[in-house]
Amino acid sequence: MRIDAYRTVRFEGEDPEEETLFVLRAHHITNLGWIFTTSIVLILPFIVIVFLSLVNTINFPVSKITLLLGVLIWLLVITGVAFQQFVNWYFNIYVLTNKRLVDIDFFGLFHRRVSQTTLGNVQDVTYTKSGILQNFFDYGDIHLQTAGTESNFEFNSIPDPEGSQHQILELVAKYKKGISKYYGAQST
Repeated sequence: MRIDAYRTVRFEGEDPEEETLFVLRAHHITNLGWIFTTSIVLILPFIVIVFLSLVNTINFPVSKITLLLGVLIWLLVITGVAFQQFVNWYFNIYVLTNKRLVDIDFFGLFHRRVSQTTLGNVQDVTYTKSGILQNFFDYGDIHLQTAGTESNFEFNSIPDPEGSQHQILELVAKYKKGISKYYGAQST
């Protein structure tokens, strides 16, 4: 994750003088569960049709057009669910700018929640990696504790949580010191 890689990224609600430093998203490996399940469920009707055609003892009073229509509806529903899973993964992002942290949680096509806090409110940044998969594929969760009554932030299943933790802590420290090299203007 390089700081310069996301200079051109823009998001809704960004200030004109705000600069995106990096964007995080859940690790690609977290998609394997729904991809595998979708693959199995997509081929299931074809397996059932082949099995039933090989077993001639069962006679279905269903026409081929009705069977085809049923399979097409099945495929459409499963494809729609898979698309929704992909969209949820793709649009659930965590953005660190030169002024704030933004957590965009996408729950559906018409529902999202955007949480944000300034870098000055970040008090503690910890990460957790648990289990064989998270340690093998190097992904985990980052927990950001904020000051006062603001809600805490959780960045779930992100790649390289240790490196991200170090970068966030470094940027928060620079923000609090008011280093203008990274932030344009002095922080208050």
